[in-house]
Formats: sequence, C-alpha cells, structure tokens
Amino acid sequence: MRGYLTWDAFYAVALLACLVFVLTLDDPTAHSPALAVCALLGGAGWYVTYGRRLMRTAQAAAGTGTGRPGGVYLAALLALFTAAVVLAPAASLALVIVVPQVYWTLRPVPATAAVVGFALVPLVVEAVRTGSLSAGVAAQGPTALLVIAFSVLCGTWVHRIIDQSAERAALIEELTATRSELAAAAERAGIAAERERLAGEIHDAIAQGLSSIVMLTQATASTLSRMGELPPTNARLTTQAREQLDLVARTARESLAEAGALVEALRPTALDTAASLPEALRRLTAHAAEGTPLTTTFTLNGCAEPLPVALEVVLLRTTQEALSNVRQHARATRADVSLTYTHTHASVEIRDDGTGLSAPPDDSPGYGLSGMLRRAEQVGGTRKLTSAPGRGTTLHVEVPR
Repeated sequence: MRGYLTWDAFYAVALLACLVFVLTLDDPTAHSPALAVCALLGGAGWYVTYGRRLMRTAQAAAGTGTGRPGGVYLAALLALFTAAVVLAPAASLALVIVVPQVYWTLRPVPATAAVVGFALVPLVVEAVRTGSLSAGVAAQGPTALLVIAFSVLCGTWVHRIIDQSAERAALIEELTATRSELAAAAERAGIAAERERLAGEIHDAIAQGLSSIVMLTQATASTLSRMGELPPTNARLTTQAREQLDLVARTARESLAEAGALVEALRPTALDTAASLPEALRRLTAHAAEGTPLTTTFTLNGCAEPLPVALEVVLLRTTQEALSNVRQHARATRADVSLTYTHTHASVEIRDDGTGLSAPPDDSPGYGLSGMLRRAEQVGGTRKLTSAPGRGTTLHVEVPR
C-alpha cells in the first residue's frame, strides 16, 4: 500500500510538471499546446477510472501481468499519448509516467515491446513533420534509445524483485502449512501412543494380576476339595472358606472383564469407527489421496475374519505410517494397498511408484520404518521392504493369526 501511495504522488507531481512544461514552452512546432494538455488529462482520467484499479489487481501486484485488460488499457493510453505528442512535441515528457504503467501492467518481454512503441512515437511524429526519417532519428533517436535502455533495466530489475517476493511468499505459506500438518500429526501420534501405552499397561499389569488371582483361587478350591474328611466342627469353616474363595474368583473375573473392556476401548479410533479392519484400511487409503494428485487403491484378498486387537493395530498402524511416508516423501503418483488373509497369517502390502529409497531401510532417518519393524516383531510378525532409487517402494508386513 505504501508503494501505491508513493506512485500516486509521483504520478500527480510528474503530470503537473508535464502540463506546465507543455503550456509554457515556446515551441514553434507545436500545433495546439492546450489540446495536447487535454489529451494528457484524458490519459490521466483513463488512469484514474480504469488503470489505477487494474494495476491493483492480484495479478499485477504479483508481477504476473493482467493479460488482455492490460493490453486494452495501454492501447487507449498509446492513442492519447500519440495525440498529445502530435499536438505538442513537448508532451513526450509524459513518458516518465507512461513507462512505469507499462511494466506494472505487462510481463517484462511484452512490456519492453510496448515501451519501444511508446518511445518511437516522438521519433515518428518528428519524421512525419520534417518529411525526413533521418531528421527524426537525429532529433529523437538518442532520447528514444535512452528511454528504452533505462526502462528495460529498471523494469526487469523490478520484476525480478517481484518474482523473488512471490517465491518467498509461496515458500512461507508452504512452510506454515507443513508446520501445522506436522503439529497435527505429532498430536495424533502422541494420543495414539498414549492410548496404546495405557492399553499395554492395563493388559500386562492389571489384567495379568487378575488372571493370576482367578487361577490361585481355583487352585485353592481344588486343594480344599481334595482334603480328607474333617471333624464336624471344622466342616462349617471349610464350607465358609470355599464360599469366600468363590467370591474372590467372581470378583476377579468381573474386574478382568472390565480391564478387557478398557483395553478394547483404547484401541485405535480408526478401528472404532469402522465395522472391520478391511473397512478401516479402505477408509485410510481413500483419505490418503485427498488434497493430492496421488491415486490410491485398496484390495482385499481372502476371507476377512476378526483378528485379535493387537494384530489389527499392527496392520493399521503400518498402513497409516506407510501412506503418510508416500504422501510426504515419495513423490509418487500412485499407491496400492492390499490386505490378505490366509489360514495362518494376515498381511498388508503398500506399493508406490515414487522415488524410492537411496539408503538401506534400516539406515533411513526417522523412526517410521524401525517402528514398523518393532511392532511386527512384538506380535511375532515380519516386515519386508523392497526399494530402489527411481523404482518405488514396496512394504510387506505379515502377522500370524
């Protein structure tokens, strides 16, 4: 906005100086300085009513030119400028306000061509007036060359600055979007990791402890049953002890069921909202293509049957991490996900046509690939990764059923 205000101030001062120069110059070749002033004022009115708004469009501000509207504006401006120069050659001073408008309206190459056209107007008018092209070139040629050279240097320099600014703006916008995406991904990963940690703690500590209590009470009850006959006075105590053990076992079973419900509730949300693992992977695959030129497909092989939650989590997290890598790093145009069920195993395979890995999988930076391997090994599964530079990547994770 400061640039616009500075330009408006310069335009007003330069136009006023030009008008005064045309009216006060004692030029015997001028036909009508007053009419020349009217032509210049007409150009100013054309700028205020149309050109000023045109130069403030997003395209002009970004240095990308305004296309056909800019050509229409400059054609009318050229006609008014030519009329002013024909009526009074001193009106050629208006080039100081015409040339900047040309470079503000068009890209450098067409703008340079337009500037040549404007700069040649005084030369042509002088040649027509004197009837000699050489006289016109001698009188106006040096000025025209100076105007063209100065305009090309300054115009090209300004457009280069505008282009660099546009590139920086795009880079800043991309970095901001990437930062937001990374923050959201980190938050989701943190939540998922905490859910899995809690589920593991409940399963490994509370649930296992309750299972041990159930087994101990059953063993104690069996021991009491194998005891020989006791005196009548102690039979009542034995029955009471057995009843108490039954109460402990029942309470432990109820608590174990509640712990199992907690573990089930803490599984990944994608499994909560989907009817099955194939449905969750199908949604995940479709979501990976949103907002990108990436094309994704999902294929189910075999008969889908429910798996233990731990196995489904491994297959789901593997697919999620792999598709995230494809979106962010692979530069791929296609990604295919397949889920396969056999009698003994279940596996997921993610294949893309991206740039591939330049280093061995285990030497790759980050924790994604190593995390996949650890997840698979924890449930007795395997992870295989095949990749080569320029040949895409294939990830295969298999878990026992």
